[in-house]
Amino acid sequence: MNRIPQRNTAMSPGTTSSLDVLLVGYENQENIGLRSIMAYLRKHGYRVMIAPFYPGHDDLVLQPAQEYKPRLVGFSLIFQYTIDDFAALMRRLRQHGVEAHFTAGGHFPSLRPHETLKLIPELDTIVRFEGELTLLELLERLDTPEQWKSVAGLAYRNGSEVQLTAPRPLISDLDSLPFIYRDESWCLEDNGLKVAAMLASRGCLYDCSFCSIRQFYGNAPGLLRRVRSPQAVVNEMLSLFTEKGVRFFSFQDDDFAMRTRDQRQWLRSFLDALVRAGLKEQIRWKISCRVDDLEPEILERMIEHGLIAVYLGVESGSEAGLRTLNKRSTVAQNRAAIELLKRHNLVMAMGFMLLDPSSSVETIRENINFLRDVGEDGYFATNFCKMLPYAGTPIEAELRLAGRLKGTAGQPYYGFLDPNLDCFDFLVKKIFHRRNFTVEGNVALLQDASFNFRLAASPGNGGLTEAVGAVLRRLITRSNRTALETLETLLEETISQGSEALLAEQETVMKIAEREWNEEMIIEAELRALKTAAIGESLCLTAGIGIT
Repeated sequence: MNRIPQRNTAMSPGTTSSLDVLLVGYENQENIGLRSIMAYLRKHGYRVMIAPFYPGHDDLVLQPAQEYKPRLVGFSLIFQYTIDDFAALMRRLRQHGVEAHFTAGGHFPSLRPHETLKLIPELDTIVRFEGELTLLELLERLDTPEQWKSVAGLAYRNGSEVQLTAPRPLISDLDSLPFIYRDESWCLEDNGLKVAAMLASRGCLYDCSFCSIRQFYGNAPGLLRRVRSPQAVVNEMLSLFTEKGVRFFSFQDDDFAMRTRDQRQWLRSFLDALVRAGLKEQIRWKISCRVDDLEPEILERMIEHGLIAVYLGVESGSEAGLRTLNKRSTVAQNRAAIELLKRHNLVMAMGFMLLDPSSSVETIRENINFLRDVGEDGYFATNFCKMLPYAGTPIEAELRLAGRLKGTAGQPYYGFLDPNLDCFDFLVKKIFHRRNFTVEGNVALLQDASFNFRLAASPGNGGLTEAVGAVLRRLITRSNRTALETLETLLEETISQGSEALLAEQETVMKIAEREWNEEMIIEAELRALKTAAIGESLCLTAGIGIT
């Protein structure tokens, strides 16, 4: 889901003309990291507000910064691809007289503090890794720089050098943290369904080469993965259910159903706690997990207790691609996990990288064939992207060592060993941007429609006619089939003509693109018609909840 509010700021009760902290970050969904920090600072008596960050909408931050004059502004800068936008925002704030202490946190600043401070001269400090304790201590000493410069977990400039203080250990007892701060604007209500994001754990035990989660938590002292107690998680869910009427919970854990003995016991205790709280029949929830986490017995139990949606980390339909990404899984496991979710009629979406640094014509064909096999039945809308070289990841280091990492610190990219694939990658991005990556594109609309259809068709929700479901499956099949045919045609034309000739000739590319875009428009029109028909069935097929 992606919405831009006119003025959507979350503020501590009692905040009047002044503010201690203004936290700034993306809020396409609830920003659990910022809201956890906000709750922790509020617990210690500080006045805190969250301002949502959207490129091109700086006034959402500038207005509260000028009005409330915070002592500190904290920016949630997760990945480097947003650093130029955040830098521009900070420049504008300084130009408009905002004199607060500027600090930033997130994966990129934590793993690359020297680069971040060089790229954004307006920053005063960086809060590295987990932010609750470090930011509190920074606030307590903010007026005396010589004291805050000894706070663990910081990076700051010392003349022309960057100084790193001692690393702060990760929070071992997550139950010691207060429930994240919520306001009414983020208990979303779509078609009568209130939604809230949840987090039951922090970190991940796996070491996928493309993912910076392991590096983010692994570079600070402490366990790679920590969990809240099952009862604490259920207590928070019960509070949201009884006080705010939340009925759908979207777990943002990186790997909720991790296949370890401890996590299996945690899951059983969690499900038992849902029963004791009287929530088993009252709520629905979504998780993210790996393909090798899914076992029929535990999956069936989760479904009995309200699980309805799964985001699956598939990533590749090629054995070579899975090895490059260090997924420690196989194509057969990918297929089995998807079939298991289908058998249980769960809403699903998956992460999938059509292209990675080892891609060849053959692996791309394997990926297209995989997507056709799993998506031909119209069960879910297939999506695909190129692997991004996130800062601090093993694959970024390999690309740098091989001399293949290009671009800037904020916009890195890599080329392929086969130069024709650079052209293919360029055309895929241009042609499929709207379909794959925008809220008005086929993928987002069809995913949301699929979610709402299955929710409405689940027991206790009145059901929905099979005719609506059949039309929806047909539209998803059509979108999947068209996209894959477009990919195949693009690939074959790139190989047969060569990249330079294909780009110079242009007419072939335009025909391919126009056919894809026309099909997308037809599908979106038919989906709107289906929505109109479904209104009589009390279902909003484009509510925008999503499961990614």
